[in-house]
Amino acid sequence: MNIIYTIIILGVLIFLSHVFNELFDKTKIPNVLLLLLIGILIGPVSGVVTKDFFGELGSVFTTITLIVILFESGAGLNLKAIKKAIGSAALLTVMNFVITVVLTSYLSRWLLSLDVLSSVFIGAIVGGTSSAVVIPMVKQLKMGEKSTSVLILESALSDVLCLVVGLALLDGITEGVVSVGMVLSKMWKAFVFAIVLGLLSAFVWSALIRRIRSIKNSMFTTLAFVFVLYGLVELMGLNGGIAVLSFGILLGNIELFESSPKFKKIFKFDNSGFNVNEKDFFAEIVFIMQTYFFVFVGISLQFGSPAIYATGFLIVLLIILFRIPGTVFLSGKNISKPERAIMSVMTPKGLVPAVLASLPLQRGLAHGDIILDLGYSIVLFSIIICSTLVIVLSLNPKIIDNIRFKGVSKTEEAEEPLP
Repeated sequence: MNIIYTIIILGVLIFLSHVFNELFDKTKIPNVLLLLLIGILIGPVSGVVTKDFFGELGSVFTTITLIVILFESGAGLNLKAIKKAIGSAALLTVMNFVITVVLTSYLSRWLLSLDVLSSVFIGAIVGGTSSAVVIPMVKQLKMGEKSTSVLILESALSDVLCLVVGLALLDGITEGVVSVGMVLSKMWKAFVFAIVLGLLSAFVWSALIRRIRSIKNSMFTTLAFVFVLYGLVELMGLNGGIAVLSFGILLGNIELFESSPKFKKIFKFDNSGFNVNEKDFFAEIVFIMQTYFFVFVGISLQFGSPAIYATGFLIVLLIILFRIPGTVFLSGKNISKPERAIMSVMTPKGLVPAVLASLPLQRGLAHGDIILDLGYSIVLFSIIICSTLVIVLSLNPKIIDNIRFKGVSKTEEAEEPLP
């Protein structure tokens, strides 16, 4: 593709993304879906751009996008809301993961004749929700503090779950055996140690940030530190995404610690969080990165066997169907009916399954081509179906009024609709 046309397209995409954001208020169509469709049109449909065009830069770009989105969203979360949401988020993550693994492994084994380990592997890598897809959609919908916190935390926790279990199963496919103890051990370390490292790094940076600001052209320095943190944590065999999210949450709420006498006794140095200019800057970076990310995802999708894509479509429908009752009971109190309904369909897949689905084929394992196509089909249909349902639920709040959530009392619900 001519480099001049590429540059023009990059500029046009930013303008289109702004237009799509404005259209959302009227149409309720998430820009995530429209950008994905643009990527599909210029990628697999027309063949104007192919995934090979990006080379190794593609995987680097997707990782950077995930880091920036997790960091910025963490900085925007309220610590008090997180305390209220963490229990619901953890339960929702585990429930959604288990249901997805069971459904996906059964259907892929029954309809596509995959072996047991390969089937469970597919279920594990699509068992979560994508931070890179959920966070932009939630922010566009302007959902309440608790529902936003639950969905963001669920996406971050499930990313770790999918990565740890998925990679362990991949090793099991290679060796022919899977150790449950090893999986649980890796999962525990990935969560706890990553959180500790993220929090410690945030305290260190909060003490340095005022001095850093005195340096010329220092606005990007915090993001540079975040990249280093992510890389070092990943090199330790832990989850960099959780560390980055923890880092952002603490720095975004550092003023709560500064007002504590106990905190001041332990930490004698002056701490500082983000100012308004820095928050605006991070938001702009996220806007640019996610615009190109979703187009890149569309370009990267591959259309394989119709039978495989039909299976992927069925799997996504069943995942959402089985998620609805669990979300109703596990999402907690003080969430309105419209928000609870949107939470029940918010299960888009993204970066993690797209990356992990390609690994069996790269390693030359059996059924690698089927796993790749099925993984991509689930990513595609989950984003399209989730976006479509969000549009329907946002434009037709009366549909929600007719839903009686059994087990949820009126005192537990807020009746105000979505903005």
